[in-house]
Amino acid sequence: MTMRFSVGLLAAGLLLSPCAYSQDSGWAVVAKVGSVGIGADVHRELVPKTLNLRVGASFFRYTADIRDRGIDYEGKLKLGAVPVVLDVYPFRNWFRLGGGVFVNLNRLDGAGKPDQLGQITINGHSYPASALGQLEGKVEFKRASPYFGIGFGNPIKQDKHWGFYVDLGAMYHGRPDATLSVTNAIIPQLQVDLKQQELRFEDDARKYAFFPIVQLGVSYHF
Repeated sequence: MTMRFSVGLLAAGLLLSPCAYSQDSGWAVVAKVGSVGIGADVHRELVPKTLNLRVGASFFRYTADIRDRGIDYEGKLKLGAVPVVLDVYPFRNWFRLGGGVFVNLNRLDGAGKPDQLGQITINGHSYPASALGQLEGKVEFKRASPYFGIGFGNPIKQDKHWGFYVDLGAMYHGRPDATLSVTNAIIPQLQVDLKQQELRFEDDARKYAFFPIVQLGVSYHF
């Protein structure tokens, strides 16, 4: 059973639990934009004015030129997350604490670009781009990322349909997994240099073990 399927079953079970259908419960949706893209959440009240469950998804992608350790890349950044979070309202008002798991879909792909001399420098050694073929880099993150944050606004209000929604927190994605490869790996020293370049990038990225979650949205309570 995959992790994504297990998280989905847990969320569905909570959404369909008997307490979720108590007399004072309700549904709400939130359209949002933030650091993991554009998306929406579904909120379900589990304990009136005290505990909600939210499940949703956000996605975004864009391209940008990236430079790392002397190598220029044409980068493609894919942002995305599927949150499964319990929100607690300790004062039974607009302030909340949230904790749960994000299915982390963030990923960075890059294609190496040669310099003006037609060379790519890897680990201090220059190689003709024609001899390498295509240099490809990929950075992936821990798929199941714990999340904690605070927020403002309870989408499930008994007296209002529309509201504003703010989410501030962080997910822990740990040390990223970086890989570098070329389509023509015929130079003995090249594999050593690629591995050293990967390790150096991972060391640089270790300080960014937490990914900030900042989201703004509009909620609607059915």
